[in-house]
Amino acid sequence: MHDPSETDPGPPQAPARQGGPRHAAPEDVPALAVAAPPGPPPAAPAAPAGRRATHRRRRGPGPAGRRGRWLALVAALLAVGAVLAVGLVHGDDGASPGIVGSTAPQPAGAPAALVDWMTSQLPDGGTVAAPPELRDALLRAGVDAAALPQSPAEGGDPGSPALAVVGSPPPGSRVLARFEPGGGAAPLLLVDPAPVDPTDEQRARRETLAAAVLANPTTRAEDDARAVLAAADVDPRLLSLVAALTAREGVGLWAFPALPGEEPGAAPARRVVVDAVGGTPVPADGATTQRLVAWLDAQLPPFAPDVVEVTGDGVLIAFDYVPGPDAVVSAATP
Repeated sequence: MHDPSETDPGPPQAPARQGGPRHAAPEDVPALAVAAPPGPPPAAPAAPAGRRATHRRRRGPGPAGRRGRWLALVAALLAVGAVLAVGLVHGDDGASPGIVGSTAPQPAGAPAALVDWMTSQLPDGGTVAAPPELRDALLRAGVDAAALPQSPAEGGDPGSPALAVVGSPPPGSRVLARFEPGGGAAPLLLVDPAPVDPTDEQRARRETLAAAVLANPTTRAEDDARAVLAAADVDPRLLSLVAALTAREGVGLWAFPALPGEEPGAAPARRVVVDAVGGTPVPADGATTQRLVAWLDAQLPPFAPDVVEVTGDGVLIAFDYVPGPDAVVSAATP
């Protein structure tokens, strides 16, 4: 599998000519980069808001994870289910029904931020286990039933998440996001019960790529974006694209934005807003923006972004959540 980052982004690049970045000639493209055919890519309209990348990953169900973690997840789901359980009983006066099984008022539906996360961040085959009442609310809110199994799936596949919504995280799990249901109810935690941590070699490769991007004089990164790169806290699928862009022409990074509810630093950043390519601002320069979008559309899995969206701040490049992105990249680039 081709890796866009194989060419070292470290050495200084020749400055872009006036009028926008140069077109990539065959010898300019990194040896293992996935790019459009040599020469200028075909003109394409600027991507409208919400545009999904052309290439989507397709994954089947993953192998079973560790049984101990799965049993802990079942216990956590039962616990939050007991808190959320709603029972209708008659009051002492035999008139109005009341709510039992919870010390806090039950929210009317699923938190909007949780619905948004589930409908935008799960790859094909990804699932989220939830207590029955919350599951029903998520289904009413439009979440695909295939993503909401009636019993928790066993995780462990680095490319296919089997997540859960719980009240307290099981041992060894990764808290991805925290959602407030409102009405005085306890927070809902979105957890990955079986995250796949990078090996020392995979971590070192990520650190090397991030350091090379920062060392390149063509890189312009805002303070927060620079801090994320300095910590090498970037999903290697996304980092490989950033490194390839740096090697080709230089890149400006506005931010690595998290989604509402997400826990900072819980998982490597998988979303970035690019606001310049080759020293030319995007989206202000339409031709540069079109070339960037065309190049991103030419990428192949696992480096094909799940979202390419032209915004007022730049071009958003984003990937869905997977438990082990380093393992996914390593499997594709032996």
